[in-house]
Amino acid sequence: MTVNRPASSVTAVSARLFLGSAADAERLANNPHQIQTVITLCEERVKRRLAGIHDLQFPVRDAHPIPIAWLSAILEAIYEAVAQGATLVHWHAGISRAPTLVAAFLDQSGSVRFEDAMRNLRKLRPEIAPSPNLIRSVTSEIV
Repeated sequence: MTVNRPASSVTAVSARLFLGSAADAERLANNPHQIQTVITLCEERVKRRLAGIHDLQFPVRDAHPIPIAWLSAILEAIYEAVAQGATLVHWHAGISRAPTLVAAFLDQSGSVRFEDAMRNLRKLRPEIAPSPNLIRSVTSEIV
């Protein structure tokens, strides 16, 4: 699915948590959200990085289960990054892996149940279309 999003298409999930695509991560030059950490869920690194932004990378394969240790590491990284300041979680298009992991984080942090988080994220970013295998993998570990 190709989605034409505006130049600033980072989606605010909360005051310190943002969801987006690789293109969003590369467009942080003016950084209007004061993002301090970028968590990349794909194998490719962000090409253009802004000095002063902390980069973390956790390659996640879409159609494959996430091992519990890897899922725990990602959720812990999101928790620590959000505690420090504004954080962007992204994958290439920002429609499967990133929203799934953000919803898992919201569930684990006690903010909202996974299903409700996914429903809320779809309202904020209608093109969200997570892989059913990824959803099963994550929900089997966080419940």
